[in-house]
Amino acid sequence: MIDVEESIAFYIGSYAISWTVIATSIMVLVLCALGIYAGQHVSERPSRWQAVVEWGALSLRRMLGEMTGTDSDRYFPIVATLAVFIATANLIAVLPYVDAPTANLNTPVALAIIVFLSVHYFGIRRLGLGTYLAQFTKPIPVLLPIRIMEQFTRTISLAIRLFGNMMSHQIIVAVILLVLPLVVPVILELFGIFIGLIQAYVFTILTVVYIGGAVQTE
Repeated sequence: MIDVEESIAFYIGSYAISWTVIATSIMVLVLCALGIYAGQHVSERPSRWQAVVEWGALSLRRMLGEMTGTDSDRYFPIVATLAVFIATANLIAVLPYVDAPTANLNTPVALAIIVFLSVHYFGIRRLGLGTYLAQFTKPIPVLLPIRIMEQFTRTISLAIRLFGNMMSHQIIVAVILLVLPLVVPVILELFGIFIGLIQAYVFTILTVVYIGGAVQTE
């Protein structure tokens, strides 16, 4: 059983501040600083890093265009932000004494709620409230309870999938580190980087699919 007190860094009044909150806050500040720095150093002749970022952005825009069938610029900021945040949150676990924020259930749940709200916001904004809600009664009205339940279950699965994969990896590495030499955990950490990127990709893809399903009438 996990000792909750061990994850608490300090208290502000009656509010407990966990190490996950501290790590996430530092990570967000670093990402913001890097974003500002990168934005001020964009070149017409891109460096390798700029070329990689531009390739990723163009690939995401193309995928959004294919999935939504509409102007992808409207959905790009939220999807790109989620992708960068989750990928970074997964990868910082390779740092000593730092746990991945996504290995704490609160973080995946918060991300899944953001996706849930964004999907319905974009759907209503695109189609209008009446047309959007009418989609839940198709092809037959009797499916309405199932369609509503689907919205909540896929949100729960989105959070549990990310949390389960990241938490299980950290547990496996911790156990093997106790019983085997250093080489094996290092290999597992490299594999963990791969898993972290895959999980960020899966979360992003599912977000795009959900938005696409919400904003298209067919």
